[in-house]
Amino acid sequence: MADIREDGSEIFHYEIPDFPLSIKKNYIPANIEFPELSIHWHEEIEITYVISGSVDHQLNGKRVKLNAGEAIFINSKQLHLIQSDKVDCELYCLIFNPTLLCASNYIAGKYVVPIIENENLDYFYLKDENEAHKPVLDAIIKIHELKGDDKFELKSLEILLGLWRSLFAILPKIKANEVVVNEDLNKVKKMLSLVHRNYAENIGLEQICAAGNVGKTKGTDLFYRFVNMTPVEYLINYRIEVASNMLLDTTDSVTDIAMAVGFSESSYFARTFKSKMGMSPLKYRKTRR
Repeated sequence: MADIREDGSEIFHYEIPDFPLSIKKNYIPANIEFPELSIHWHEEIEITYVISGSVDHQLNGKRVKLNAGEAIFINSKQLHLIQSDKVDCELYCLIFNPTLLCASNYIAGKYVVPIIENENLDYFYLKDENEAHKPVLDAIIKIHELKGDDKFELKSLEILLGLWRSLFAILPKIKANEVVVNEDLNKVKKMLSLVHRNYAENIGLEQICAAGNVGKTKGTDLFYRFVNMTPVEYLINYRIEVASNMLLDTTDSVTDIAMAVGFSESSYFARTFKSKMGMSPLKYRKTRR
């Protein structure tokens, strides 16, 4: 479970705390079971580049599949979740805060804001067979190859600026004075934020929808559109996610954990946990530790 801000967005923790760039090469086995069930968003830009196999993304309610040689640019503040495609997958994941690109307000206004504030640009496909896309994907590999270099920050920033120059040439953009706010997405984020901050309380559909200033029908429709489940289903999933972390990180009893995450009965918690995670809370604690 990630650390979150008051608005519900994820606080990303970097390997170098004062240098907001992360590059990792990850291997996702076909049979992996992700304990993380909650969708999230953050200020950072994220680019996933698949080297072998395939992987799924849930992004603003849409399913986006990536095969080997394909990548996805995920814009700032988009709701997303990576999911196994039931095959072995190897991928690069580059995450960076757009402030790294902003040497001045002028640079930010001309080259960064037109991208990250484009409400019509939640993601963009990239393919290594496309000559215009290839510099972006090559730059990701080059940044990863710099890991451990004593001048990693300077060298990776140089490559990142080149990557952004290539992206800026191909991404759709808007003028700074043409920003259009996606009100529906903001309402969903407000509802998600309420769940993230108050999951342990006795909240339900009415309270969640009120956070987005919508009725129960509209709130449920928005959740289906952006999160692919109802608000109450998401609340239960999030409680299970928090509980799964507590089972591994504490010695608290199953009953205490059930109460701490908002379940009124430990038996109902145990049944729900097993249906979501495929095993009982105690077995999960024993096997995952």
